[in-house]
Amino acid sequence: MTAWYEDTFGRDYLSLYPHRNDEEAHRDVSGILRLIDPPRDEPLLDLCCGAGRHLVAFRHAGFTRLTGLDLSKDLLAEARARLDAESMEDIQLLRADMREIPGCNLYGTIVSLFTSFGYFEDASEDGRVLRSAYRTLTHRGTFLLDTLNRAYVIASLVPNEEKELDGKRTIIYRHITSDGLRVEKETRITQPGSPETTYRESVRMYERTEIEEMLREIGFIDPRFYGGLKGQAFSDESPRMVFVASKAAI
Repeated sequence: MTAWYEDTFGRDYLSLYPHRNDEEAHRDVSGILRLIDPPRDEPLLDLCCGAGRHLVAFRHAGFTRLTGLDLSKDLLAEARARLDAESMEDIQLLRADMREIPGCNLYGTIVSLFTSFGYFEDASEDGRVLRSAYRTLTHRGTFLLDTLNRAYVIASLVPNEEKELDGKRTIIYRHITSDGLRVEKETRITQPGSPETTYRESVRMYERTEIEEMLREIGFIDPRFYGGLKGQAFSDESPRMVFVASKAAI
């Protein structure tokens, strides 16, 4: 039986999030530049890059040494088509598990955006993601993690939703697991003449202190946290949790 993230992140996935577009990606990158000001001439890794919209935004912002990593063949194919259309053929794309980023001491900056953390049933596997990022950062390199705010998700959860996307009837069911640790979503897509397609997502929601402790145990220094990519102050009402930490110098 394959893990949910191996089945969900195909071409249908892009149509499920039409508001996650190039305009939003450019806003995200603008916020990141103000928040951490990563060097434009040092290698930057977009961890779980999906269809590459943030890579395009980083290149437009002047970054010259970009790499995107994802596990999905379909999303990487979309990313390559997007980059080629923008004459950005030199941006490197890697297909790999985020727990096993290839290399060591390679990237001055690693960003993990749009809730690409908390996918695994065992929390220790999420820890492997952070250790992998630490290993592949250069000394004094910066790691930025953008993920869910547990309190906000629990307070604002919409259990059921129905809409039409690309002419397809889409029904979404959401719930918090009984232990309160994960938010799970089931998306059912139907269209005339085709069988129903179902996608599932399950993301562990961490407390701020849990992630901060994980980062410190791995060796990250100076962890800072915010309520968004623009550097907003964090509170229970913040939709996002954004962590910024550095790899220790030798």
